[in-house]
Amino acid sequence: MNLTRRTFLKSASLGPACLGAANLPPVFGAQSERKETPVKDWLKRRGRIYWYDQYALNEQDAAFAKYDPDRITEELAGTGADIIVVYAANQFSIAYYPSKVWPQHPNLRGRDYVGDLITRLRARGKKVVTYINWLESRHPEWNTIPLGNENNPDHKEMPLVSWADPNDPDKRVQRVPGGRWRFPCINSPRRQQVLAVAREIVERYRPDGFHLDMFHANGALCVCQYCRPEVERICGTKEITHQAVAAHWREYIDWKCQRSASLIAELTAMLHERGILACHNAAFPLHLPSIYGVGEEWMPHLDVYVSEIFSNLYMPSTTVRLQRALGLPSWELLTSTAPNYAHLSVPAAWWRMSAATCKANGGEVLGPCGVGAYPDTTSSRLLLDTVKSGFDFFMQDADLAEGAVSIAKVGLVFSWATRKYFKEGAMNWSEEIDGWSRLLIGEHLPFDLIVAEKVASAADLSRHDLVILPNTANMSDAFGSAITEYVRSGGRVLAVGETSLFDEKGHKRTDFALKELLGVSSKGSFEGNFAIERPGGPEPATGILQHVVTSAKVVARHVSVDPAGSVSGTRDPLPIKPTEWPVVVVNTFGKGQAVYVGFDVGRMYANQSLPHIASFMADVVNSTLPDRQIVVKAPRSIEVTVFQQQARRRIIIHLADMTQSPADMTRITEIIPVHDIEVTIPAPFADPKVSCRGSEFSSGVDGDRLRIHVSKVDSYAAVVIEPNAK
Repeated sequence: MNLTRRTFLKSASLGPACLGAANLPPVFGAQSERKETPVKDWLKRRGRIYWYDQYALNEQDAAFAKYDPDRITEELAGTGADIIVVYAANQFSIAYYPSKVWPQHPNLRGRDYVGDLITRLRARGKKVVTYINWLESRHPEWNTIPLGNENNPDHKEMPLVSWADPNDPDKRVQRVPGGRWRFPCINSPRRQQVLAVAREIVERYRPDGFHLDMFHANGALCVCQYCRPEVERICGTKEITHQAVAAHWREYIDWKCQRSASLIAELTAMLHERGILACHNAAFPLHLPSIYGVGEEWMPHLDVYVSEIFSNLYMPSTTVRLQRALGLPSWELLTSTAPNYAHLSVPAAWWRMSAATCKANGGEVLGPCGVGAYPDTTSSRLLLDTVKSGFDFFMQDADLAEGAVSIAKVGLVFSWATRKYFKEGAMNWSEEIDGWSRLLIGEHLPFDLIVAEKVASAADLSRHDLVILPNTANMSDAFGSAITEYVRSGGRVLAVGETSLFDEKGHKRTDFALKELLGVSSKGSFEGNFAIERPGGPEPATGILQHVVTSAKVVARHVSVDPAGSVSGTRDPLPIKPTEWPVVVVNTFGKGQAVYVGFDVGRMYANQSLPHIASFMADVVNSTLPDRQIVVKAPRSIEVTVFQQQARRRIIIHLADMTQSPADMTRITEIIPVHDIEVTIPAPFADPKVSCRGSEFSSGVDGDRLRIHVSKVDSYAAVVIEPNAK
């Protein structure tokens, strides 16, 4: 599902001490907190998952016309997949097995598709996950009714299929067109029916895992008969408007997230009683607004984190980073079909690039999703061959993933509270994280995401040279104390925009909670176009500038612009003179340093990709970092990560090539090789042994520096450094 970012109410240093042989750094808390119930050994290894999408319309002669479970099993096993996801129903909840709850698809003629495949796949040693969808095609009275769309006929009953029973409400199957999503409300009786079907499936087939899809995708402000009474109570009026909900956003979003999580909790509890993994689709929080109901409340009820990559180049990187920070195994699903063509495979280069970024970031499981098999149950040979090729590439060098943890020295903060309460669902905070992620990747600075709510003290931050707070507006006193003590003890922090202006429950503070740390005090804000003081002259910017006063060092100031506006009617202001408002402030605090950037610069970079903004951001980072963990001479399209295998005493530098042609991600047909990459780091061992997977190389020690020359990166290479066993 391609979710766009939007405001809800507008739409419905690897230093010698760090890398010494006897002083390898500890693992950050998130990786050590992985739940033990019910963790399986196969979840801890790199693996391949085939999300076997078997869609069929409710009324379709071709459906299951070539059904042959032996052939299907051969095709799936031929890809090399370790885990297979089997659809227990179609996209409209018509069962693919003889169900006592849902109608079975008539074209199966009573055959047990689910049982046939599970039996055969298990005989091949495959792990099997069963799948159902939240979407519905029988009960229009359960449908979500978005505010402002109460009279939209799309929410009403559609014509029935020829085999429907019009006298039985549970068999009034509608002829829903392909691609049409019919969302039951999360508060409707659909809840109990889904629980009943899930129980039926897991008791009958005992799969290794169970997946509920599309429950995460209902992002409407629903005013159906099951929601309206509570929304009226929250807003204190029967006249429900977007403005009324905005005025009570905290109460509304708390209720919606609680209702969403309560079903997931009940479903997962039932699965865990039977030793079955909960693999529900929680989508990807960095690009999914809180209005969809998925949030921190879901996390205790997930055993793995399932995310769909889609077509955003950087999403695989940020997805896996967040999943590692959450402490959950990472299942990355690449939409394996070309945009607008449900059964046309994406180019192999696209697969290879996604696999390379997953390998570089420690992703455990990768696989295809989308509309894979034809309704008749056959699959495109090209799609199967492309997936197998991607799988083979992904599994190369899997030994580098065993027990490996990131030792990145830069931390980028993700905050559940900011995501949940930020301005009635606006996605400014997400775009800020996206912008900083892109900048750090382009600068070849290894970084990890840090979940604010998992930080208990300054000790959880101590391994980082720099912590970036990307418009972390909503901040608890506990996290504020931890970040303050971290800086007091010698850490560095870079804070942006509204950071700490609100508490973790959505209440606005009278001033920054971090005002002493940052050395700034809030005096309001301005939104629009302006300019920034820079060494070469004022440079244009746009966004929300926080007006602050400070007694700390001002590095750059706001520059006023011609009030008449741009001569071209665009974002090209005419600078006039600097004002009293700081844009960049540097404050010494204890043994450390805090830098404050007064506007949402990451968001501007994410949306516009302007080189001068990247240069501005890089200058701020470089002036704040004590040293670069690793120095890399390569194009900005080479992603660099640094991992450690403590048991093997190995340091691994991953190089993922994201240089593609053409630049449009939807048409990647070729990855452009990159030659002559230079890598320099402090030598982690007295006599390091260096090897390189995927490329020829040369290396040498110059004083305390280890210099490595990688001849060529086609799509992925890994430099391995370990003690020389002589």
